[in-house]
Amino acid sequence: MKRYLFASCLAFLCFFQARAQAVENQLGNTNQEWLDRDWPITDTLIFDFPNASSLIIYFNNQEFSATALEEEFEPLLKKATDFPESTTLAYRLGKEFPKTTLSHVKYELEKKYVPYVDSLEMTFPVGLDFTGGDFTPVVGFRAHLNWRNFSMGGSITNTIYFPERIENNIKVNSSWFANAEFSWEFGNLEGPRRNTFGVGYLINENKSQLFSGTTMQAFYNRKLNKNISIQVGVISTENFKTFYPTVGIRFW
Repeated sequence: MKRYLFASCLAFLCFFQARAQAVENQLGNTNQEWLDRDWPITDTLIFDFPNASSLIIYFNNQEFSATALEEEFEPLLKKATDFPESTTLAYRLGKEFPKTTLSHVKYELEKKYVPYVDSLEMTFPVGLDFTGGDFTPVVGFRAHLNWRNFSMGGSITNTIYFPERIENNIKVNSSWFANAEFSWEFGNLEGPRRNTFGVGYLINENKSQLFSGTTMQAFYNRKLNKNISIQVGVISTENFKTFYPTVGIRFW
């Protein structure tokens, strides 16, 4: 894949104006005039593909450097095996408009031209919640079927509660929930799906001192990085008569 860098010149600006409609992420008239006036095109990168196709990136060198853009696009374009043959596509970069940001352009290219293989993900999350005024460790098993922007699956989690000691006797209450989960991450294909919403049902046959009767939970989980996330939710118990807010941390 060859790369070409052209400095700005009057002829190039005229060429761009003549070809503006060919830009895949063209803005509306007002915003496009604003972009062209305050951040005019000074440079372009052209990436050539083996199938006689090209990708053109227009940018202002006060916002982006050619070297940095090459480092951003090269790994992505090596995976873009679905790029159409004998085709030239152009994108405009600009930091001030969502449609022209670097992250959005990379997202569009990956979504359209990088093949994606659906996968099954299995993890064993552990964590600690603050539930109804008590700390409750949580362990479990989680399985999700991953698509490009979202995943669906479920988990089995055990909320562990330690009642107050009676005559130095330590008791442990295990509360097993079966959970249905949906995870998503729109606008970013490079990292994990950072948002998860789930609902669960207590499947224990034996009552615990924390939960009794019909018990359900709803929660939202937000990943901070690949291995750590925070989770907030609410648990209804005693046939929906009592509600416990929960907040906690999860690993994996």
